[in-house]
Amino acid sequence: MSIMEMSHRGKEFDAAIKKAEADLRALLAVPDTHEVLFLQGGATTQFAAAPLNLCASPSDPADFPVDVSRFGLIYAGAQKNVGPSGVTIAIVRKDLVGRAQPVTPVMLDYKTHADNASLYNTPPCFAIYICGLVFEDLLAQGGLAEVEKKNQHKAGILYDAIDASGGYFVCPVDKPVRSLMNVPFTLAKGADYEKQFIAEAAKEGMLQLKGHRSVGGVRASIYNAMPLSGVEKLVAFMKDFQARNP
Repeated sequence: MSIMEMSHRGKEFDAAIKKAEADLRALLAVPDTHEVLFLQGGATTQFAAAPLNLCASPSDPADFPVDVSRFGLIYAGAQKNVGPSGVTIAIVRKDLVGRAQPVTPVMLDYKTHADNASLYNTPPCFAIYICGLVFEDLLAQGGLAEVEKKNQHKAGILYDAIDASGGYFVCPVDKPVRSLMNVPFTLAKGADYEKQFIAEAAKEGMLQLKGHRSVGGVRASIYNAMPLSGVEKLVAFMKDFQARNP
């Protein structure tokens, strides 16, 4: 029987979610002053949950390695670097739990989930299980400090290739604020060549390179799971494409 078929009230899943929390606490050095909650609804739901839980009502005025103790609330969707879609992680300082406005829906109240160890209702069991495996792997790699070094190296190789192309490839982001995870770039020869680049890359097994709808162009997502060899393959393809399409 797989984790997807098990009861979320059973001892097997109870062990899985507890280990996932323990490994996340170790990975981020989450202090005992903070609750770790596995939620649903994505980061968009937290846009509503955060103010409902943390902001006073008008009638009653009153983030790589992160120092979690400096924050009252940290939340993130899992689907980029942590696991599959369907689970959201919130780390909430305990003294902020239980202060929700009276109008707060029960599923948006952090106290609901803190009091029930993230098991108030059926959670996204498989997604949480996979997150736990990812946390275990990141710890085995040496923690986030070591993973950050690998990400800096991968991103550096790709950005160097873009900047050394003589303007053939152009990154629209200033160097001080460039992302280690998502590397956007355009081709100076225009959109038709970008389409050709993406199509030819797909034939070589490099997928999902189409740029975000708000920017266009090309976007290489090189999250933790992307190996160095994948970035090196893309860089080699970029150089070959430029040579064939001067």
